[in-house]
Amino acid sequence: MSHTQSATAPAESAPEPEPEVSARDTWAVRLVLLAAFMVLADVSIMNITAPAIQQDLHADFGQIQLMVAGYQAAYAAVLVTGGRLGDIFGRRQLFVIGSICFTLASAACGLAGSPGQLISFRVLQGASAALLYPQVIATIQIVLPPARRMAALGTLGAVMGIATIAGPLGAGGLIEADVAGLDWRPIFLINIPIGLVLVVAGLKLMPTVRNLAKQRLDLGGMVLSVATLLSLIVPLTVGRAQDWPTWSWVLLALCPLPGVLFVLLQRNLGRSGGSPLVPASLWADRAFRGGALLYLVFFSAAICFFLYYAVLLEYGYGFSPFRAALSAAPYAVGTMASSLAGRKLIPSWGARRVAVIGACVCAAGTLTMLPVVHLVQESSVALALVPSLVVTGAGMGMVIAPLLTLVLSGIRSTEAGAAAGLLSTAQQIGSALGVLVMGWLFLLPTPDDALDGARASQLTTGLGWGLVFETVVFLISAALIAKLSKPAVAGQ
Repeated sequence: MSHTQSATAPAESAPEPEPEVSARDTWAVRLVLLAAFMVLADVSIMNITAPAIQQDLHADFGQIQLMVAGYQAAYAAVLVTGGRLGDIFGRRQLFVIGSICFTLASAACGLAGSPGQLISFRVLQGASAALLYPQVIATIQIVLPPARRMAALGTLGAVMGIATIAGPLGAGGLIEADVAGLDWRPIFLINIPIGLVLVVAGLKLMPTVRNLAKQRLDLGGMVLSVATLLSLIVPLTVGRAQDWPTWSWVLLALCPLPGVLFVLLQRNLGRSGGSPLVPASLWADRAFRGGALLYLVFFSAAICFFLYYAVLLEYGYGFSPFRAALSAAPYAVGTMASSLAGRKLIPSWGARRVAVIGACVCAAGTLTMLPVVHLVQESSVALALVPSLVVTGAGMGMVIAPLLTLVLSGIRSTEAGAAAGLLSTAQQIGSALGVLVMGWLFLLPTPDDALDGARASQLTTGLGWGLVFETVVFLISAALIAKLSKPAVAGQ
């Protein structure tokens, strides 16, 4: 990327032109977007492949849940560390290392011969994804000027929405095709060629920018960060999957201890001139702090709907997992369309206004689902919800890029990885909390809070309460975006 411009400014102080973006940097951004798609799609593939894996490996339901929760817990716990490692050692190094580890873990998942092996390899896959994903947002932040950055973040928003739907759809298609008689295994093995492309292209295209200041990895902060996040995320994912055993409550009770120690350590390192895992400037940036909170709140409602919508269609109306996943496709269409169109609105409307409107559109789309799920019976509900899903997806696409633009505009390139890791961690915590709250609401009308024996009418009532929760959260998000502090750098 070329950052040098003519030194002589005209007398009328014309706006300085945007730096040119090299073809290499353009391809680097495309590469990290491919990596984002792979990582995000793998979060949701287990929702549709569980029956095939359960039958082939003779896994019980608890083990299937651990395959899902293990990935999520490891991913969330390592994101902050992965982002900061990229700041210190360079984007290229962490991107390539993360791609290699993710590819190897995917191959191991595809070759797993027992439930225990697959659980272990899914944990490794999640940790590898956490090394890789923060480099996506950080690379976009570093190599692109503001105008081009908005477009790339809009595309990232589209990728996030599409991957959420495409993961289960692609997995279902591969299972139905039964490629080479391998049943469910190709859903993991397909990551091998993609991973090889990421490694080879990453060595050639990824920026070599690293923090030239002498910095040491904050090992104490890394340990305390992982301990804090694990003690929070593991109970919310694994504990929930195992019906809240005693150890999950103990971990939640202990969670504040490593969290407080982490904050104290970071402050002491910042005051003494050390290299904290989370730079002091991020703590001091009100726009970034508010943005991280917004990410947590918004994503507590943005993702959880699909899990319980699929449960309603499968348990209540007898849909196959693949058909249930296909029924959510209109959401991805709305997200993709608005993400690509929304980036053109930001320069004229402003990032804040676009994001506020997007959150309100999410609330409106979600609210219109309420009468549909209650009044439309059986399989017709999937068709009747298409307009609402498109509208809600469109709102999602209008929020992501503007919100990232607002939050990251004041972040220095040497701290982009840490910022990306923190935002992604907030997203994962929010998603886990949303699944927890909506799951509680969803099961309230069912016998003994269980799916077995539940009628479609009971599941519909539960989903209705969940939709009310989501609508309220989207409106709260709109209010928080409107109050978000101005970024440190003007004009974003």
